Amino acid sequence: MSTTTTEAPRLALNLNQAPKLPSNSQLEWIPLHDTYGAECRGIDFTSLPLSDNIIDEIQAGIAKYGVVVFRNTGLSDPDFVSIGERLGEIADAGQSRRFPTAKLGDPSNLYLDGSIVKPGELRWFLAKETGLFHVDASYDARRVRLTGLIAHQLPPRGTGGATEFSDTRSVYADLDDETKALIQGKVGVHSHFHSRRVAVPTFPTFAALDPNDYPMSSHLIAQTHRGSGRPVLYIASHLHHIDGMPEPESSELILKLRRKVEEEKYLLKVYYEQPGDVVIWDNTATMHRAGKGEGEGWAGKYVRDIRKWTVFDNSPEEWGLNDKKTEKFLAGPVIQAKHDEIYGQDGKVWDFDED
Repeated sequence: MSTTTTEAPRLALNLNQAPKLPSNSQLEWIPLHDTYGAECRGIDFTSLPLSDNIIDEIQAGIAKYGVVVFRNTGLSDPDFVSIGERLGEIADAGQSRRFPTAKLGDPSNLYLDGSIVKPGELRWFLAKETGLFHVDASYDARRVRLTGLIAHQLPPRGTGGATEFSDTRSVYADLDDETKALIQGKVGVHSHFHSRRVAVPTFPTFAALDPNDYPMSSHLIAQTHRGSGRPVLYIASHLHHIDGMPEPESSELILKLRRKVEEEKYLLKVYYEQPGDVVIWDNTATMHRAGKGEGEGWAGKYVRDIRKWTVFDNSPEEWGLNDKKTEKFLAGPVIQAKHDEIYGQDGKVWDFDED
């Protein structure tokens, strides 16, 4: 009788040492911006599992470039998840009711019956927050490092649907000395309710939910990026206030930093060209937002079916200044309940995407 053992996923990135791309790489890295972002070519995604060397190089590429694009991978959802598991511990996204693969979040614009989210519906307003520069899950006690998106069905070309990024390592480098000194040791306090209010401040459902009534998380604003050893700014639209700093100084500083992130020279726009395109980014080196509609626009008209996983940080900064026993707090059901209380139930059903 023989026995078979299954090897645990290999976490290739040593976050105590900045990884380097090998000089004899068989992969091609095409820069997408002067300071960050690259398209990776040369991986045969039909031959899985990928070798340890390829996984190591993907990790090193993400650490260097912050955003990495893989075109036309042909990956199935289970294969996409399996690659995420090779990169680290995938955060629990719950079990989708729209597709069978576990560990995938659903940031699409679809209800469970396949209909498209329309203007004026709750989910329409919830999605407005994604149009602000943010990092995924900074409002959680345990932060994530990587986000991976795979395209399934895309709106017509020329209508938008891109993801925009900002290079927060370069943003930090360009801050004036006074601001750098000011943010050293400062703790940012993050709330998912806050970013909803920032996105649509007059929407009654969001206005009725005071962020101070719900859990928040704390993370240092100035950090060292573990993948490259470079200083980095860690903020988000979720940033509610700076601990110990009085108003209005806290809000003024947050706005100043957010505006810096939005400067054109730091921005990279990535379009999804066909189903199977994959984009992986490092939330501890970049911020991102949903790109605006272009031409006639896609929102409310066309399907944009994308699926994602997130991978925990696995660094000393993973838990920020938060209690490691803290469980994830889900804001989505609270928002839905308040909306139903104000407007009554509308019968539309979807899976909440909390990031």
